[in-house]
Amino acid sequence: MAAGSGPCLLAVALLAAAWISDASSSNGQAHGSQQYVNCMPCSRTYVADAHVGSLARQLSQHRDLTEVPDTADLCKGLADELDVPALSEVHRQLVGEGSHRRLIYSVKFGNSKDGMVQFLDGYDASLVLIEKLPRGVFADPFELQHFVERKVFLDVAVFGDTNLELPSALSNWSAVEIHFDLKPSTSMGYNLVIELPLHARYPPLDASDYATVEFGSPDLLLRYRRKETHPDSCVCVLQNLDATPVEKAAWRIPCGDKAHTGFVSSLTFISALVCSMSIVLAASLTP
Repeated sequence: MAAGSGPCLLAVALLAAAWISDASSSNGQAHGSQQYVNCMPCSRTYVADAHVGSLARQLSQHRDLTEVPDTADLCKGLADELDVPALSEVHRQLVGEGSHRRLIYSVKFGNSKDGMVQFLDGYDASLVLIEKLPRGVFADPFELQHFVERKVFLDVAVFGDTNLELPSALSNWSAVEIHFDLKPSTSMGYNLVIELPLHARYPPLDASDYATVEFGSPDLLLRYRRKETHPDSCVCVLQNLDATPVEKAAWRIPCGDKAHTGFVSSLTFISALVCSMSIVLAASLTP
């Protein structure tokens, strides 16, 4: 009986060993996917630029932009034991009044100052912030370009619905990608404050007098490359900073009451008629 059970026990042991090996391999791959989100050629300026076709679908499904797969083969051979900057605190607050507000981000790195300086001495790095904007809110790309001209941002771009004239009911989702340059500087202390100006679209009529839009968590990535790299072989590494979820931000946008539509329309028509008659009367009395 014992002799007959020997082959069975051996088979079970081999299956268990194979399962453990596969599990450890999967864990290692999962760890690697957390370490490096993506790699991209340095010639590609924006992260979202490679995924414009799927951007609307991601925003509608509230997915992270970093979940979209890219050319992972570019990451082969990169050292994964590099001590890259890590975030210790991330806060976001919506400030302002009326139809024009600002999202203010407060970002703090947990690395020691010497460690940050050592990393930035060998790498050109930038903090990439991607904020997905809901319907009813837009960012003015022309306004944001002034931040680049004043060197507040390293670069910025708006993807998705960039039509500034559309009302909320006809608009779609959009996303803002901000690049903030990280430089060895003792004055900044690696505590960054980033302001993103936003504007509200005209919401549809509602009996509650307010339309509420909510912002999801932004994507925070570290984009870096080795200094003195040949342009033809230059590869940028995108690493998800795995920041903790930030505070939820909600914007209550005033909207008209549908019950007042008739009164407002009548008053507008009468005012326009009186003004037109006044102009005609003044023109007829002028010698």
